[in-house]
Amino acid sequence: MSDSPLRSDGERESVVRVLHVDDEPAFLDLVATYLERVDDAFDVRSETDVEAALEAVESAPIDCVVSDYEMPGTDGLAFLERVRERDPAVPFVLFTGKGSEEIASEAISAGVTDYIQKRSGTDQYTVLANRVRNAVDQSRSRAALAASQERLSRYIEQSPLGTIEYDEGLRIVRVNPAAEEILGYAESELVGGTWTRFVPEELRRHVAAVERRLLSDKGGYRSVNENVRADGERIRCAWHNQVVTDGDGEVIRVFSQFEDVTDRTDRKRELERTNAVLSTTLDTLPVGVLAEDADRRVLRVNRHLYDLFELDGDPSEATGRDCARFAVEMSELFDDPESFVERIGAIVDARRPVDDERVALADGRVLLRTYRPIGLPDGRGHLWAYRDAPDER
Repeated sequence: MSDSPLRSDGERESVVRVLHVDDEPAFLDLVATYLERVDDAFDVRSETDVEAALEAVESAPIDCVVSDYEMPGTDGLAFLERVRERDPAVPFVLFTGKGSEEIASEAISAGVTDYIQKRSGTDQYTVLANRVRNAVDQSRSRAALAASQERLSRYIEQSPLGTIEYDEGLRIVRVNPAAEEILGYAESELVGGTWTRFVPEELRRHVAAVERRLLSDKGGYRSVNENVRADGERIRCAWHNQVVTDGDGEVIRVFSQFEDVTDRTDRKRELERTNAVLSTTLDTLPVGVLAEDADRRVLRVNRHLYDLFELDGDPSEATGRDCARFAVEMSELFDDPESFVERIGAIVDARRPVDDERVALADGRVLLRTYRPIGLPDGRGHLWAYRDAPDER
């Protein structure tokens, strides 16, 4: 109830709902008039009966309770205790004509938000209004911070990424379930320690350097490091590190989110090895090879194809070119340019294998053309192979 409702647009309501409890009705009216005059956001509800006031606390949103000390059959501190049973967080201001250091000390010990002694003159209402406003603003700020921290905590706990939270001294204060699973350590085994537990000794200087840059720039850094699980297995993780600073720019928290990319790295290395082997194989074949993707863009052309057609340039620069246009450009090399282009289109449309089809060049040479439709991860492609026709003489 101390956390006021939200408007439909998501902004916190500006109205401040004040419950004022005093056994003097005339004084209640006077206080309500002055408070609402000093701050037009105030909406004051006045009660002379403690039981009615407690019912108001339970049934309506109240942002601050203002109470007298001496009331029939009870006092302000006993009332405070009953209010706290219903709402532990609502600000409670004791506004009383009973003034003594003993009562003030007892009130503070009991947990009142503020203690104000009634005085003569209208200035006291301005003081009261300011104290109520400050108490409500602080209460709302604490509630907003608690809600924000709760959302952050839930996000961290439910994140599929491993998350480690460090304090300003780079000591671990929280480890989420995903991090426990990736590293093989329970949170209790890591809290209070540092990252050295899961970083191999030979890489600690590197990670320390990343840490220094992170804290110096107070920004975020990404790195990919080898890490050691609790069972000794070595894995590779991609880390995303972010510093959190206070209003003075001082580091108060560091968050590291990470994921195990070991399989991804291994697959990448295997793919690189495979591509290297295929590239070497293509370049050493005594056959000109052209591979197209589903959009008829060049995937790969080997050197022998360029040599067969006596083309200038680097075959790697052909990657990505439009194969239909490439065929038109090359058509002048053939005895019947128009038929060459039409035949290419017909083969592609049919998507049926072609073996050793004879193709005559303008210079009198004859080549054998082979075609295969191929399946690619992102669609169908085309593979062409050209070689010199054997001399039939």
